[in-house]
Amino acid sequence: MQGFCALLKWKGLSREGVGMELAYFADEVDKEDFDEAVRLGVEAGATGIELRGGIWGKRVQQIDDDEVKRVQDVLAKYNVKILSVGSPVGKCAHDNPEELAEHQKMFERMVELAKAFDTTVIRGFAFWNPNRKSGDRTNRPGVTNYLDTLVPFLTPIVNLAAQEGVTFSLENEGACLAGSCAEALEVATALGDSPGFSFCWDVNNGISCGENAMPDGYSLIKDRMTHLHIKPNDDKELNPIRNSDLQYVDLIKQVLSDGYTGAASIEHWGSPELMLKGVRDVRALLDTL
Repeated sequence: MQGFCALLKWKGLSREGVGMELAYFADEVDKEDFDEAVRLGVEAGATGIELRGGIWGKRVQQIDDDEVKRVQDVLAKYNVKILSVGSPVGKCAHDNPEELAEHQKMFERMVELAKAFDTTVIRGFAFWNPNRKSGDRTNRPGVTNYLDTLVPFLTPIVNLAAQEGVTFSLENEGACLAGSCAEALEVATALGDSPGFSFCWDVNNGISCGENAMPDGYSLIKDRMTHLHIKPNDDKELNPIRNSDLQYVDLIKQVLSDGYTGAASIEHWGSPELMLKGVRDVRALLDTL
């Protein structure tokens, strides 16, 4: 117990020293025992959670108020916080009115959870890419062709977010219509300037869609970026980033120098052991800055 208390003391110091919080998807460590997932992540060096699943077997959109309290108790126990609500809002078919209405309603609950967990970031998406099952993320259908449905879907979501002091942070995801930063910017431009909308940058996803991540993609979204996803390459290592020449240390230095104040959040490492290795690797990287 003394060792764990010392770890918490170290963590408290590291938050101020690093300048960037380190989050991870707890469900990739343990899908059933949220307490255990948090304990292991904290021991590996994380300072926060991106809450998506693994909440005693439930997804974030499924938990009730009693389970919210259980999550809050675990966070207090390990001195960590929720840095993003990893919602699935927007991962729905553009031509299914029932799904669209369901996801708009779901966002209302995500706002309640963001407030309960004291975070402003709610991750979301821009409809499924109808070509996603081809396996070729560069087979882009053109987000412009879907804006007449996407804008009416996202407008009430973004308006509610602005009203409630949170943000719908659009992740560029190849399985969705906005897979590159350029496509994400098209969505932002169509919606107009609103504090209820921002970007969750997944550099790997952009590269998989054929985008040059830096400076091209990054320059398009950097002024409205509220969240950053970090994934491993095919060798389950940080560097180089996917099949590029980029290094995460250079990327993070750049975003910090540009005034980024959000978290780095890691996902998709392949197993609980690899996920914890990823946390340790990113912790070591941040500690060098």
